[in-house]
Amino acid sequence: MPRKSCRSVAVLLTASFGLFAGGCATPAAQSPTPDAQSATTPATAPTSGSATVQAPPDDVDLPASDVVTSGVAIRPATGALAEATPSPVSLDIAGTDIQVGVIDVGIEEDNEMEIPESFYEAGWYRYGPAPGSAAGNAVLAAHIDIGTEVMPFTQLKNVPVGTLITVGRENAEPVQYEVTGVRHEPKATLNTSEIFQRDGEHQLVIITCGGDWLVDKDDYQDNVVLTASPL
Repeated sequence: MPRKSCRSVAVLLTASFGLFAGGCATPAAQSPTPDAQSATTPATAPTSGSATVQAPPDDVDLPASDVVTSGVAIRPATGALAEATPSPVSLDIAGTDIQVGVIDVGIEEDNEMEIPESFYEAGWYRYGPAPGSAAGNAVLAAHIDIGTEVMPFTQLKNVPVGTLITVGRENAEPVQYEVTGVRHEPKATLNTSEIFQRDGEHQLVIITCGGDWLVDKDDYQDNVVLTASPL
C-alpha cells in the first residue's frame, strides 16, 4: 500500500485568530531526519489540502509587513500575544517515541497551516500563544503516516492521562505539562474556537490525524486532540 501522510489542519482566519480543521493527501517521497535513519521505510512529505479563509473584521489590527493569502492579511498577533514568550524548539512525550523538534509555522499561500514535512517535527502555530504563556492554548500539529503507522505521532492517540510532556524552549528553561485528555474529534465538527482560544486557562494542545481512513475522501475521518495542563 502506498505510504501517505496526514495533513492535520487547514486554516480559517476569524475575528481573533487562525483556526484549524483538516484534510489529508497523498505525498511525495522524502528522507527522514538523521535521528530517524533506523526507521524501516523513509518518511514522506504531504501535499496541500483544502481550506477556507474568512476576512477579519475592521477592528483587527493588521500592521504593515503582513503576509497576504488570497487577499487576507495574516501576521503574528499583537497586544497580549506579543509578550516575550520564547519559541518552542522540542517536544518530548514520556513513554512514547514522540521526541521531536518543534519549528515555528504560519499559513501557506493556499491558506493552509504550514505543517513540517518531516514526521520527526511538530509545528507550533506562531499566531497563537506559545508554550509557557500565561493564558490561552499553545497549539502544535504534526503528520502521521498511513498504512505502516510507524512514525512518532501515530502514538498520540494512546498517550495515557497523567503522562509528562516536556517542551524545550529557545534560550529558556523547558516547560512541563501533564496530559489531561486525548480524544478523537470528527473533522467535520471539530470545535476549533475552543481548541485555539487565546484567553482563559493556559493549555498545551497537540493535534494530528486519526480514526478511519476514508478512501473516497483521501483523508482521515478524525483529528486526534491531546490536551495538557502546565505543572
